[in-house]
Amino acid sequence: AIQKAIEILSSDAVKGNAAKYLPSFAQKAGSSLAQLRSSAANLPQQRVAEFLRVQGRQINSRVLSALAVRVADDPFAKVKKMIKDLIV
Repeated sequence: AIQKAIEILSSDAVKGNAAKYLPSFAQKAGSSLAQLRSSAANLPQQRVAEFLRVQGRQINSRVLSALAVRVADDPFAKVKKMIKDLIV
């Protein structure tokens, strides 16, 4: 089956079509709006996590350090990864 697919793809009838049809399917370089919104929304979360981490170190609080780790984690990271895996 693979050999047949290779044979079809390398035939003269198909050779020129990649340049014609594939560029419209290719993803353009740059960030999508969702990616920009995601990184912009993450900035305050990162700042809070860093603040908690620093304060946890200063007062030697394991609770604040643990909270900093929880705040730094993106609660939707797993969902985003699953969606990305479906798309790509």
